[in-house]
Amino acid sequence: MKIKYLLFTLAFSFLLKAASAQTPAGNSFYIDYPSWNAGTQPPVYFNCGTNNILNTGNELTMEVWVRLYNSTWNQKIMGKVTNTFDNGYVMASQLGQNYSEVWNPGHNEVQAGSSPLDSAWVHFATTFGSGVQLLTYINGEQVGGIPLTSAAITASTNPFVIGIAPWDLTNFQTFGQIDEIRIWSVVRTDQEIKDNMHKHLTGTEPGLVAYWDFNQSTGGNLPDLTGNGSNGTISSGAAYWSWTPSYAAVGNDQMYNMSGVEGVWYGKDPTLYNYASTTHGLNIISNIQAKAFDYAVYGHNDSTGISTSYLPAGAAVDFERTSREWYFNKGGNVNADLYFNLSYAAGGGDSLTKNLPVQNYTLLTRDSANQNFTAVAAASSILANGTVVKFSGINLQDKFYCIGVGSTQLVSVATVPAWSKLIQLLPNPAQNTITLTNVQDAELTVMDITGKSISTNKGTETTQKLDVSSLDNGMYILRIVKQGEVATKQFVIQK
Repeated sequence: MKIKYLLFTLAFSFLLKAASAQTPAGNSFYIDYPSWNAGTQPPVYFNCGTNNILNTGNELTMEVWVRLYNSTWNQKIMGKVTNTFDNGYVMASQLGQNYSEVWNPGHNEVQAGSSPLDSAWVHFATTFGSGVQLLTYINGEQVGGIPLTSAAITASTNPFVIGIAPWDLTNFQTFGQIDEIRIWSVVRTDQEIKDNMHKHLTGTEPGLVAYWDFNQSTGGNLPDLTGNGSNGTISSGAAYWSWTPSYAAVGNDQMYNMSGVEGVWYGKDPTLYNYASTTHGLNIISNIQAKAFDYAVYGHNDSTGISTSYLPAGAAVDFERTSREWYFNKGGNVNADLYFNLSYAAGGGDSLTKNLPVQNYTLLTRDSANQNFTAVAAASSILANGTVVKFSGINLQDKFYCIGVGSTQLVSVATVPAWSKLIQLLPNPAQNTITLTNVQDAELTVMDITGKSISTNKGTETTQKLDVSSLDNGMYILRIVKQGEVATKQFVIQK
């Protein structure tokens, strides 16, 4: 079962953000060897002691955010296991999969799922319920499972270790970043894992027995934020590890109070990492690129209906806004198109008036509750029979957002060609063909999200079809040049 790593040259300079600015996720535990040969260099790991509370018995949940240099290697992230392999648990990554093992005393193993092989933040979770199942998750989605006998994980005095194989402290070294480790003495449900993976915990959640958020900036001690005392101590090898800003898709303490938290980040999904689709009233399409460090997470305050409180300066007497607000956190620089569904945003209450002039719909932001909102942008288009309002190219900030509308325009709208408002692109998302209307005498260029040209066609008909069957899943841009003016439309390929 043991694997020796032989001289892997780790060009890790690309792994770190050029800027060292703090993110809502705080810091992470970063292990970086210029080269590695097991047994000849000091391993790096945290020993978190032998606290009996980490002997969880009949139920267990492990969670972690990791960003690995190469997730094809067998890298042990955390666990506690006897040297005879008859008791304990461990979580690892191999072949881009969540690779988890539990001994009770029989050996139970699940290796499943798929994540980008390098340079991607992913969330792993594993649950153990004696007599039920061993289940594994990636980014909140169940990816594997096996049935279990009714035997529990028996108590042992073996230490809990982070960053390497816990049974010999020599092999299966983790290379990369580790953040937000949580150990629970209960089986967390699918929904509980998904609802909390983007949140920084308080440490007092029921069933949480150990929690390390790695937000230190100095020293080699790792406090257990539950107060249960499973504090970690760093091994030798000081030259090969550091506290490094984390770009795990985790929000700040304010995000903890939000509902329906979703995120966009590279690592979420190999093809849909820059989309967030919800049923709570706000979907986004971001500009996040492959292997980018940027991320954004957001959730809402669970309010319903409409409100006339804290309105922005200059608002008309009939101006109203959604009571529901969405709080955003971001790491790096994230621009996004925001799509507000007025019906879903109402949460069963009264919704904003539909089918008013597009420029009257206004994006509002504020830094915190009990402040007046500021108007920051006018809507760019209205979709779905007046139900969905789109705001284009919004530079997201750590703020609260909502949408308002009145009988008059509140902020200016960027000038767009008049003819572009007549162009329709359907279906969206598409699979093999898109149909365009009112594109006669236009030059049509399909580009990827980096702006690279894929194909160019001449608009010759009022209604024209474009073959997009060769495109992979993802977001694309249609550049339209007509009468010396330029407009763009975004579309999604989803097969």
